[in-house]
Amino acid sequence: MHGQNPEIIQSASSLAIFDMTGNLPPPVPHVFESEYRWAMQEVLNRDDLASLFASHSFNGTERDRAAGAEFVSRRLSEAPDPDQIVITNSTQVALLSLILGIVGVGGRLVVDHVTYPSIGQFASFFGYEVIPLPIDAEGMEPEAFRDACRTHSPKAVYSTPTLQNPTTGIMSLERRQEIANIAREYGVTIIEDDIYSLLPTDQPPPLSAFAPEISWYVLGTTQGVAAGLKTCYVVAPSAQEAKARFWPGVRATYWMCAPANVTAVTRLIESGRIEQIISAVRDETRKRQAMVAEFLAGTGFRAKREGLHVWLPLPARVAGRRFVKELELLGTRIAPGELYAVGDAAPPNGVRFGTGKPASVDDLRMRVEHIRATYEQLMGDR
Repeated sequence: MHGQNPEIIQSASSLAIFDMTGNLPPPVPHVFESEYRWAMQEVLNRDDLASLFASHSFNGTERDRAAGAEFVSRRLSEAPDPDQIVITNSTQVALLSLILGIVGVGGRLVVDHVTYPSIGQFASFFGYEVIPLPIDAEGMEPEAFRDACRTHSPKAVYSTPTLQNPTTGIMSLERRQEIANIAREYGVTIIEDDIYSLLPTDQPPPLSAFAPEISWYVLGTTQGVAAGLKTCYVVAPSAQEAKARFWPGVRATYWMCAPANVTAVTRLIESGRIEQIISAVRDETRKRQAMVAEFLAGTGFRAKREGLHVWLPLPARVAGRRFVKELELLGTRIAPGELYAVGDAAPPNGVRFGTGKPASVDDLRMRVEHIRATYEQLMGDR
């Protein structure tokens, strides 16, 4: 079943390159379209529709922030004060605003040595320094973090403790407590990106829960609901800090969410209908990961049954870039490990791909067959 199939190679030459480097949730139109259509209709039925579009809605309404507090409470032990909630138009812009405000030009940010690529790109654009730290199967190593705090005096630490990008690691409860304690000891602000946490059903509480007074917790809808919703909720350490950090201090950046969109998401949260969408995305993700597990068995791949990406380590003799180039000959593009390396850290040798872009499980199966065929071809080369 897993051997190279000449028909795959023959037919691939007629295909456009299909990009699986992104990390999108799988499409669930049978649920999403009806639920989002209902939410948009709720927006259109408002008596004050004209006023909704008449001016900016900085940080949403009280109702929007209350819905945001309810949304993040699925992960935090209790709903925060709605005045601690900042609503932005994406996770990316929330992170950018936080890093620029907290770390600033010339400041230092501690990160995993492989992480969300935009973090390193932001550093080159805006002049802060990243301090890359080694990770193990769980994520950031505590002693390396402690040493970095002593040596570099960082302003903040950026972490994705649930489904680390790209390695899929999940930080244990004990590790989260230890990292939080070190951050508190050295006065380092925690910026937690919990973007992948909506789908897994069994995971520890957020890192931020162990040091809420120094944490900025970020939970967006992009990876658990739909990429195009572009709604993100930030929980500040306090209501005062939320106001100070996001308004009026960053008027020069467009961090606020479009009123119609955030109103629709608010209705989905209030009605509980957003749970139907998340559940459908989770079910579809499980189907896709089950298929991936079948086809990549024996390769040492890393994935979680409710995760949106797969990490495939490679032996030293098979470079990630070579793997990517060979795979493109079969019509499929994935990402080499070096894309996720930051600073002067040595990138891991491997490749990552998302499972959500293909329109169906069958479409994904064809792409995973390409990945398996490339793996066997390169492993067979001497």
